[in-house]
Amino acid sequence: MSSSLDNTVRLWDLRTPSTRVRNLRSLEAIAEIFQGLLNLPYSGVVAYDTSGVVFAVALNLYSKILLYDTSNFDKEPFQTISVDDTALARISFPVRPLVMTSLEFSTNGKWLLVGTSGGTHYIMDAYDGYMLARLTRHQPLDPKQPLGAQPTRLISGEEVCWTPDSKYVLSGSEDGKIYIWDIASRGELTPPKPGRDADTLQPSVVLDGHVGPTRCLRFNPRYAMLATASNDLAFWLADSGNADTEDRDRDGDGDTRMH
Repeated sequence: MSSSLDNTVRLWDLRTPSTRVRNLRSLEAIAEIFQGLLNLPYSGVVAYDTSGVVFAVALNLYSKILLYDTSNFDKEPFQTISVDDTALARISFPVRPLVMTSLEFSTNGKWLLVGTSGGTHYIMDAYDGYMLARLTRHQPLDPKQPLGAQPTRLISGEEVCWTPDSKYVLSGSEDGKIYIWDIASRGELTPPKPGRDADTLQPSVVLDGHVGPTRCLRFNPRYAMLATASNDLAFWLADSGNADTEDRDRDGDGDTRMH
């Protein structure tokens, strides 16, 4: 699936013979793997859920996330989520635009991680659309956009991700550090009460990452390996030593933290 500046989302089938023989130079071959087209009023940010049954499209112009059934993508979205951070209204007025730059479903399918170009990332309920948590303290990669300006995605978008077990969220930062929020230790994430803001979570660990801004983070989905990129590329492995195993493995399920 891809999103384009021509305000479309396109679905591609990589199981076709053209992709297996790596012959995508002709228009006929490209048309063969092109399986669907979704026209939008604005360029979107897209993501599949881990099962491939549902995909999400974020539209910054409306601060909305649309959820579609893959088998009926040409129909209306079955769920519309409003990304409304009430805490921002107390920081500036009019409220600065919230620019969504990435989406990622948790592996259990319950949560949707919304990366933004500002100083806050969000965890949303993937079913009911509630804002469950605000992740703060990292320094945004993009400069602040002027008040009243149309929200525009710039260079941010690859710097925040889940760990493969969806217990932690990691984010890069303008200061080069890597911020880690322990989501599992919070227990069950619950929606805020009426009139209240979503819980603001502080990072549990901050790693010294790169000299320049940490712009990209990605976990190997099979092994406990993290890759981070700035002007250089770094690979991180989980510390599996026994010196402080009790501290790293609080719930006794054998997982470890990165230090």
